[in-house]
Amino acid sequence: MHQTDSLRHPLQLYRYIAECLARKEIISLATVISRSGSGPREAGASIILTATGQTLGTVGGGLLEASTLEMAAAAIRNRLPACRTFSLTDNESSEGGMICGGHVEILVDYLDGNDPICLEIIEALLQHEKKGRPCWLIRSIRTEGKTGALETGLGLMDEAGCQTGSLSPDGLDMNNLLTHCRKKEPTLIAHDNTRYFVQQIDIPETVFICGAGHVGQELATICTFAGFRTAVIDDRQEFANAKRFPAADEIIVLNSFADCFSSLQVNTQAYVVIATRGHAFDQCVLAKALKTSAGYIGMIASRRKREIIFQTLRAEGFTSEELADVHSPIGLDIGAHTPAEIAVSIAAELIAVRAGREKRRGGPKA
Repeated sequence: MHQTDSLRHPLQLYRYIAECLARKEIISLATVISRSGSGPREAGASIILTATGQTLGTVGGGLLEASTLEMAAAAIRNRLPACRTFSLTDNESSEGGMICGGHVEILVDYLDGNDPICLEIIEALLQHEKKGRPCWLIRSIRTEGKTGALETGLGLMDEAGCQTGSLSPDGLDMNNLLTHCRKKEPTLIAHDNTRYFVQQIDIPETVFICGAGHVGQELATICTFAGFRTAVIDDRQEFANAKRFPAADEIIVLNSFADCFSSLQVNTQAYVVIATRGHAFDQCVLAKALKTSAGYIGMIASRRKREIIFQTLRAEGFTSEELADVHSPIGLDIGAHTPAEIAVSIAAELIAVRAGREKRRGGPKA
């Protein structure tokens, strides 16, 4: 077995699943569905095993992961799911260096690329990601009374309702599951002889990179590796295209920057980075960004350029309080000069903001 590229954000796991299923492969998905006491990974942590031995993700490493991968390989061979609780206090765990003092329950299921339901659910999940809409992946787990065989199902819920897929509802109103779920944490819910593992699929924060120049090109790559969703915005198709931005999740070519956010979902989790090709465009985009709910707005500018733009926007009715929230000059002060260095300084500031411990401003004086 060998590890594929490490996960940059959880949705990469589901993208990889979709790719495997589209190729009609059979893979195994192992997920931590409950944890009591201390454990190496939280509920929701997952690892994929393919029939060729590739893995992506982790449930904690060590003997726990080794045992999980053995179960995953068996699930692929036998086309049967499995569910097992591991004690992390026994001698075997201690010998493997996993002295956590808790219990971890892991569900191992196989996903068949020849089953259209599996691919349909995962593709629906990815469509929610593309649109920036939250959703919840649901796994049903039940033991058949007569045979004792484990049966599992897969479904998806969004704010409008539930796509049951292969779930076994057993009379449960699936939409009411939302009222039982904690806001973010994966939840295991029991109903009659069925348990439901409900896992919110977090949509990574989107960085809207306004400007497809050299800095924007470098920034899109770095932000993708840092786990952000990236959207590149420009009015020049010869600059804003997949060839120049292979890592971008979305490329938006506008007729004019005057309409840059009109059709986009720019919410409090969004980051707007303004790096267009001129002061007038920067000013236009900043004015539009200030009218959104963006949690972060940053603009590449020298202090002189910033004050000229701010003065004009004040005259247009924007308040000093609104402008004080704009990060400009943008980026952490690391002495950046080249486009790549400037992009690193901006990405570092975005990471700091995301982590809730913003560091001092004062990046490149572009």
